[in-house]
Amino acid sequence: MVNHSRVWFTVILFGFVGIILIANRWKSSQFHPKETNSAAKSEKQILVGDELPQREITRIEFLNTIFEKSKPSPFVSRILTSKPGSYSKDSLELALRWAEETENTALVALLQTDLAEQFGIRNETEIARSLVFAGASVMETPVISAYLFQLGKKYIDIGLKKQPSNTQIMNALIVYQSEYLQAPMQFLGTLRQALASDSSNIETHFIHLNLLKKSQQWPKALKKCEKLISLQPENSRWLFEMSDIFGIVGDSVNAKVYLNLAVKTQNKSQ
Repeated sequence: MVNHSRVWFTVILFGFVGIILIANRWKSSQFHPKETNSAAKSEKQILVGDELPQREITRIEFLNTIFEKSKPSPFVSRILTSKPGSYSKDSLELALRWAEETENTALVALLQTDLAEQFGIRNETEIARSLVFAGASVMETPVISAYLFQLGKKYIDIGLKKQPSNTQIMNALIVYQSEYLQAPMQFLGTLRQALASDSSNIETHFIHLNLLKKSQQWPKALKKCEKLISLQPENSRWLFEMSDIFGIVGDSVNAKVYLNLAVKTQNKSQ
């Protein structure tokens, strides 16, 4: 029997990574190819804008920032601001439904963590990934993003202590190190470790592609697309990525070739 909740959870997490890539694709579109030769970018340079707060963010500070944008009912507010463990599973699930209905990604991640901590619904790997990918998707709100990253790191450490070669947790660590810490040497080391553990992991290569695009390493990004295409030849997404990058560097011929291949592959899969 298929575990539908686990499948849905995986889809959501991959969606978070997709959000990161879409945001970076927009940033990349602002880049002009002529600038590449005069100011070559290193893979070790991360272009993510303002740094997130490195000081510890409290739960109350996180919630106060959430409430500036969303106004829950008094009952849901009491659940959210109460001491963890004060409310029943049913109450937490009610608050979670409200967060889901209002599409509050950050609050969904926190409430899923509360449920996991109190009732063991998810393991460390799932919690860490949910928090970190949620944090990466709301970086426009630094306090909220920083809190999720900080809480996610706690579960990353727990998970890696139990399973040092867990690629899924290492992928979350790469995102934490690149997006929150902005620490190139750290995330490159973790990236190498993750690929050594599982050289065919699609998500690891996808995250690496994202980082290459952010540092405007277009030749390396094309090589990474080639790797992804070799791993998933029926996935048109990587062909579209290839076409986009060729377009960015001004190679309109190859951009058109890969665009046509992408459309053809997409049509075959439908």
